[in-house]
Amino acid sequence: MIIREYKPSDKKQVIELVSGILGNIFNGDPTKFEYIKEFNVSRGYIVYFVAEVEDESKKIVATMALKKVDNETVRLKRMYVHRNYRRRGIAQKMLNKIVDYAKEKGYKKMLFSSYSIMENAGRFNKKNGFVEIEGNPKEKMHLIKYF
Repeated sequence: MIIREYKPSDKKQVIELVSGILGNIFNGDPTKFEYIKEFNVSRGYIVYFVAEVEDESKKIVATMALKKVDNETVRLKRMYVHRNYRRRGIAQKMLNKIVDYAKEKGYKKMLFSSYSIMENAGRFNKKNGFVEIEGNPKEKMHLIKYF
């Protein structure tokens, strides 16, 4: 598995990955997630990583990104792993890489918010040192990690 920064040629695969995952999570047709077609890495992400299979397919199976909140804080975004590639340590490797990136850039804390239906993400992040905080009531899960 190769973890690398997103490049424009990845767009189609990233859209397919993310819309497929959201479609499964929310029991909906992935084509209903039209907003993902407007996917644009330059929209405030300071880094956007993808995990790519190391074979001739070069299939993208996971994503993770950071958005700057302020000079000390980043927000973990776009944390998705294809269901057939879960429980292989990919998310852990990506999180380690993104945390290292944030620390190198001088950030002191990382936020994560999501819907309660994405409970696996919450458990994973709590296992990795995130703790619960209060936040927007539309999103049921709000976590923070200090470096």
